[in-house]
Amino acid sequence: MWLSARPPTAQERQQLDQLARSSDAVTFRHTRIVLLSLSGQRVSDIQAALGLSDRTVRDTLRRFNEGGPNSLVRRKAPGKARLLDTPARARLVELLHRPPTDFGIESRLWTAPDLARVAVAQGVVRSVSPDTVRAEIRRAGKSWKRAKRWTTSPDPDYQRKKGRSSG
Repeated sequence: MWLSARPPTAQERQQLDQLARSSDAVTFRHTRIVLLSLSGQRVSDIQAALGLSDRTVRDTLRRFNEGGPNSLVRRKAPGKARLLDTPARARLVELLHRPPTDFGIESRLWTAPDLARVAVAQGVVRSVSPDTVRAEIRRAGKSWKRAKRWTTSPDPDYQRKKGRSSG
């Protein structure tokens, strides 16, 4: 089957010329495939000239034919989906603001493994590792070091007194 790049519009041709000067190797290679196809070379010739697989050349030409020059730019990999969404992260921080003794942990300080276990038990997530707990706390804009030392006091003026003594 004969596959080649469709003829570009004048604007697309300018974009192709700009992309051909890209410092990104992947973008440059994709643009080169299209330009060689536009010059009349077959997929097998392009494959041999650039040392690429048949599938890479064909996929690049198909993407260009459907999406134009913007489809040639290197795309960022989507990565793994976040384990906790924003509401779940907020619930995790709320747990962190409660003393561990509320959950049967005989300590006044939270540890990441303890917080992970409590988050699972409270239904915040199905499963979570201590490392993920730390990362999500950081993503929420909190410092684990500061949060780990979180203490509560029955004194209503605790925050005011605490601020005065640290000054």
